[in-house]
Amino acid sequence: MAASANLSDVNVPRGPRAIPAQKAGGGGMLGLLFLAAATVAMLQQDHIRAAEAWLMATVFDGVLGGASYSVDDIIFHNVGAGQPYALMVTGLCSSAVLLTPIAALAGILFLMGRIPVSRLMPAALTALAIVCLSNATRYFMIAAAQQSWGQQGFDLMHHFLGSFVVIFGFVAAIIVLVRAAVVRKNRPVAKRRGRRAS
Repeated sequence: MAASANLSDVNVPRGPRAIPAQKAGGGGMLGLLFLAAATVAMLQQDHIRAAEAWLMATVFDGVLGGASYSVDDIIFHNVGAGQPYALMVTGLCSSAVLLTPIAALAGILFLMGRIPVSRLMPAALTALAIVCLSNATRYFMIAAAQQSWGQQGFDLMHHFLGSFVVIFGFVAAIIVLVRAAVVRKNRPVAKRRGRRAS
């Protein structure tokens, strides 16, 4: 038994063809902006630390005991309610050291141009929010423990539990970006129809 097909029904390739990779437009400028933001976050770290101190002092003042205020990058809390305490937002504890690599990674992904902006932008903003909230949570944990248990509470939260929260948040932010970067392609299978003759 032999099989034959009508050549008019078969698409015969006439030569090698290069299939262009589909790229998401509009990501180039956003990539440059994110890389610039990563650079600014490191160069303007002093201003970011002062802003963090002010923001956290505002939160402490409304939630924790006593009054709270900030001077530059130092947070004073529990003022007027017993033992006052002070926290300094150092360079290694600042959110700037977390925002910089996340913004840089997002910028690189934008510049690659293979991920739709509508998909990558929400992931990038979510990742930045995650690292900021995790670091803010760490500040709050340290201050609350310091008011409750003094130096021992500070050491516990600053060196151990608080660090785990930041590490967990940083890893979660990376995962959010990586998941957005994984593009699943569903390629339809081309069906060729032919007529068989016996």
